[in-house]
Amino acid sequence: MALRLLHFADLHLDRSFAREHLYGVGAQQHREGLRQALRRIVERAQHEQVELITSGGDLFEHDQVTRETATFVVQTLGAAGVPVLIVPGHADPALASSPYRYLRWPSNVTIAAHEDLRPYRYGDVVIWAAGFMRPDEPDAPLRDFPHQDSGVNLLLLHASDMSQVAEGVTPYKPILPSQLEERGLRHALLGHYHTGRSDAAITYPGSPEPLGWQEVGPHCTALVTVLDDGRVEVSLEPINVRQFAQETIDVTGMTSLEHVRQAVAGMRNEKRLEGGLLRATLVGQRMPGLNLDPLQLAAECEDGFAFIEFRDQSRIAHDLDAVGQEFTSRGEMVRKLVDHTNESRPGDQVAGRALQLALDAFEE
Repeated sequence: MALRLLHFADLHLDRSFAREHLYGVGAQQHREGLRQALRRIVERAQHEQVELITSGGDLFEHDQVTRETATFVVQTLGAAGVPVLIVPGHADPALASSPYRYLRWPSNVTIAAHEDLRPYRYGDVVIWAAGFMRPDEPDAPLRDFPHQDSGVNLLLLHASDMSQVAEGVTPYKPILPSQLEERGLRHALLGHYHTGRSDAAITYPGSPEPLGWQEVGPHCTALVTVLDDGRVEVSLEPINVRQFAQETIDVTGMTSLEHVRQAVAGMRNEKRLEGGLLRATLVGQRMPGLNLDPLQLAAECEDGFAFIEFRDQSRIAHDLDAVGQEFTSRGEMVRKLVDHTNESRPGDQVAGRALQLALDAFEE
């Protein structure tokens, strides 16, 4: 075996989570969860007895990171017991004001604070690395990179595989799998895409913890083994303990808040959402006496979640026959709209929707 290493990326320490509409205690708990993820990464590296840890960028968020957090990173990585190679990404570029510049890093940690690809040798393996020196670097890093004629050469970058651009992700440092073979590179260890994936040419471990409501894919570390014959084997192992989840709960037939609470608890257990962040949308036909106040529900159902939020899109279930027999303005309206609905063309739901909205307005 030529080299055994653990690769991770996109931790985004001190992220604000404002884009996820997550504030206060919920946001702080998730930020603390990111710290715990770094500790688990180092523990996993020690357990696997790797010879190197690599980070594919966005270790922290430059605009948000505190000196206390930066010191935590220095101490945690310094205690890893093996060399650590970090490439700054677009969220943590090696600016003059970056912790990469103003803190004294331990001797086992190397920051690739340069735009050009430079070699770092670990035993018989050479890792070519480059970092972001400013937030926006569109340059194609392999365009003028010379072909490597000998040895085992790997690539470490915060970059975009342009053959599979992740939805909603801005491309930085574009590369193509075909370029790796053309340049004599055996494998690319990358950061930037937050969903873990690996193939013959490229590995993205994904963010160690999900960072938003849309990040539902794998969140891993990558155990990378370079064999004596130069072959590269990669094993992705999940590292996250939390997840963002968006779920729908049908309240049809429920008569109390306890029924809703039981449905939420059942979903938490069935989908393994313990400690996660849940955005639940309530749908279906609710009983007229069932009050589904989102804030009250969140307080009732928060046990077992780091954060929970409800959105009520349910409709009141109206007894049209009973209302139509009332000698009230509401009863008169129902009788007229029901007659109009019966006279409508098949498939015409306008009158039915108008009836539902009108009855909802009376309830309010």
